This record gives sequence, C-alpha cells and structure tokens, in this order.
Amino acid sequence: MAETDSDYLKEQALGVHEETVTVTHEGEHRDRVADGDGDVYQSGLGPEREKKIIRRIDVRLLPILGLMYSISLADRTNMGLAMVAGMSEDLGLAEGSRYTILVMIFFVAYIVFEIPSNLVLPKAGAANWLAFLGASFGAVLIGMGFVKNWGMMALCRALLGITEAGFLPGCTYLITCWYRRYEVGKRLSLFWILSCLTSGFASIFAYVLSLLHGRAGLNGWSWIFIIEGIITMAVCVGGWFIIIDFPTKADRFLTAEEKRFVIERINADRGDAEEDPINVAVILHHLKDWKLYFWAFNLMASTLPGYAYSYFLPIILRDGMGFSATDSQLLSAPPYVLAAIVAFTSGWLGDKYRIRGPIIAVHQLLTAAGMLITAFAKPNGARYFGAFLGIGFLQYCVPGVLTYQANNITRRSKRSVATATCMMGGGLGGIIAGVAFKSSESPKYTTGVFTTLGISLTSVAMITIMDLYFLKVNRAAKAGKRLNEGLANWYYTC
Repeated sequence: MAETDSDYLKEQALGVHEETVTVTHEGEHRDRVADGDGDVYQSGLGPEREKKIIRRIDVRLLPILGLMYSISLADRTNMGLAMVAGMSEDLGLAEGSRYTILVMIFFVAYIVFEIPSNLVLPKAGAANWLAFLGASFGAVLIGMGFVKNWGMMALCRALLGITEAGFLPGCTYLITCWYRRYEVGKRLSLFWILSCLTSGFASIFAYVLSLLHGRAGLNGWSWIFIIEGIITMAVCVGGWFIIIDFPTKADRFLTAEEKRFVIERINADRGDAEEDPINVAVILHHLKDWKLYFWAFNLMASTLPGYAYSYFLPIILRDGMGFSATDSQLLSAPPYVLAAIVAFTSGWLGDKYRIRGPIIAVHQLLTAAGMLITAFAKPNGARYFGAFLGIGFLQYCVPGVLTYQANNITRRSKRSVATATCMMGGGLGGIIAGVAFKSSESPKYTTGVFTTLGISLTSVAMITIMDLYFLKVNRAAKAGKRLNEGLANWYYTC
C-alpha cells in the first residue's frame, strides 16, 4: 500500500479507472464519462432492463434496511414510553438528574464509536456487520428489561450506544453506494419512512406490552424492553440472509453484466463505485473538509427536536395536557403518519428538482414553529397540532441532510468518514436534548424549546452559507476555472 493519502489514491485510480481517471487527489483533474449528473451513460442493456435491475436493488435493499433501522430507532427512543409505564418509580429516576443521565450516556457512547464502526463495515461486509450490530443491541435491550436499579440501566444504555453507533451510518453508507446522486433522496426517504411509521406504532405497541404488568413478576415497562429486544434480534439475524453487499461484491445477487452496469453508471455519476483503501492519513485528510462539520451541525439540528419529541412528548401529553398514561402513549402515534407522507413527498421533490438545502431549511423552520406551539399554546388542541406540525415536518430533515451530504461527496473513503461525522452530529443532538429538556421544567421545557429554536435558526443560516458557496464554485467550474472534488464537469448540489 502507498505511504501517503495522495500516493495510494493515485494508485487506486490508475488501477481501477485506468481509461477514465487520471489523477485522484482533491483539486486535481479526473476525467469522467458523464456530464456531472450521470445522464450521459448508456449501458447497452436497454431502458426496460435497466429499470428492472434498479427495482430489484430497491426491493432487496430498502425494505430490510428500513425495517432493521426502524426497530433500532424504536428501541432507542422507547425510554419516554417506559417512563410513563412505571420505570421512573421502579428505578427512582425522579431523583436528581438520573433520567437525563440515562438519555445522555447513550449518545456519548454513540458518538465515540461512530467512525470506528463505519470503518469496520467495508472490511466485515455489510450483511455481517449490520446483522451483528442488530443482534447485539437486541440482546442488550432484553437485558434492560431485567434491570433492578438505575446504575445498571445506565450501563445498559452505554452498551446500547456502542452497538447502535454504526447502524444508521452503515445503512446510509450502503444505500448511497448503490445509487446515483439524484436517485438517493427519495430512497433515503423511503428508508426513513419505515422508521417514522414504526415510531408511531411503537407507542401503541408499548401500551399493549405494558398490559403484561405483573407477568413473571415484572412491571409493564420491563416487558416493553424484553419483547422489543427479542423482535430486534429475530429481524436483524434474518436480515443477514437478505442484505446485499456493496456493488463490487454483489456476485451472488447480480450477473457479471448487471454488476458492470451498476458500477459503470455510478462511476459515470461521481466516479466512486469501487472502494479505495483507507488509512489514518486519508481519514485526517478528509476531516480537513469544512463542509463535513456544517452537515454534522445540520443533522444535530434535525435530531435534537426528534429526540425531544420521542423522549418527552408522552410526558408532555400526560403531565402538561392532563391525558392518562394510556392516552399519552396512544396519542403519540398519529403525527408520525403525517411525517411519513411529508418525508417521501419532500424526498421525491428534491430528486426531481435536484435541490436539497432550501427544502431542509423550510422543514427545520416549520419544526421549530411546531415545537413552540406544543410548548406554549394554551388549548390542548393547539398544542397537539403543534406536535403534528413539528413531528410531521421534522422527519424529512434527517434523510434530507444525509442526501445533501451524499450528493456532494466523492470517493468511498470520504463517504465513509463523512457519513460517520455527520452521524456524530446527530448523536450530539441527542445529548443536547437530554440536557436542555430538563425534568424540572416539565411540561413546558422552556430551556429545551429555545435551545432547539436557536440551533434550528443557526442551521438554516449555515445551509444558506454553504449553498451560496456551492453556487459560486459551480459557476467557476462551468467557466473552466476550477474542478469540484477533482472531477471534470461535476457540480455541487445546492
């Protein structure tokens, strides 16, 4: 292997793309076979067969990844539902900041293990690694159902953060490696829709499981963790047989001709279908790109209100609006149906019109408005409408930011690092949610609401700055004055 980032990238380029790629270091010239949008490439298979191949990939890849991640998300965010089902009283979580610590410790572990997990994924194989992670956090969840004190629950939450750290970035990384830039938006939205619907269903399912109160001497909240953990393990082990690996390793799924079609169309779009080697020097090189930190902040601004609603909406419904514990769990579900519809619609529009930043900004503003209404409106109907508005427009933001980033990244090594750093921002949003939404301020959570508002407005400003930068450098690239990401005829997506 070459000693430096530049050397080995050049070797990889010359070895894999000898006829179409000349130099690979960022800022230097790499010839491509397309016009920057991937529209020029012709495979010779014919449009109908090409569509059938893409549909086969969709059916094989998206449902299982969406199902596995949606279950992991439900596992991660069922703390609020367990709280209203008796966990707070059993573990003494009302004392001091115990509940806040339980929320935070998950995200600390989650952030620390993001990049290491994403680097293991290509080496271990997508199916092997994602199934292993899923089975692991399912086992941890089962253990949480038998916890008898809050200290052991904190340990379980840390283990849950470690095992879940690589799951969403792994799924996102795998999906973006299979599709062209303007096919990714609606597919990440479809992947995310399952998580929206499952988040809504999770509250109803949690209520049903809480009815097992007293069985085997366990409270209802214990059964929430145990049954969901068993389901998680079963689904993720089953996923091992279904998940397809990266395009260059899909020999059991595609014929040689079909595999060549998939690889060449991705290379025509952005030139990174094949994996390039990665080492510490390359990771540090990619981490110098300021855009990675803007996207990480954007995702933090998107996950912060999401975790806030997941952890605290049942409590707001119960303590702030006066609903029973049962009604609080059931009323947490309907807003996620609207969220699924909005997420797909916005993802489809983003792909159709090839636009990312402005759509995310509008969604973040509407989410912040919804949270203000939920917290400070007087009538219960208005507050519940605020939850619909906030959750309904929030859920697109995560796949939107991930697509925004994926559309403006080239090289598989950089895609891996960028996805992980972006997810670290998402985990930081969970930490901020746990700290800012103080139990002492229930049910209005004034500090949390205004923290969310400030971060959302900052995120909108950063999206504006980045899009203005993209417009400027795209004009220069079209005038032949520069190369974006070292690629000829390749333009950033605003």
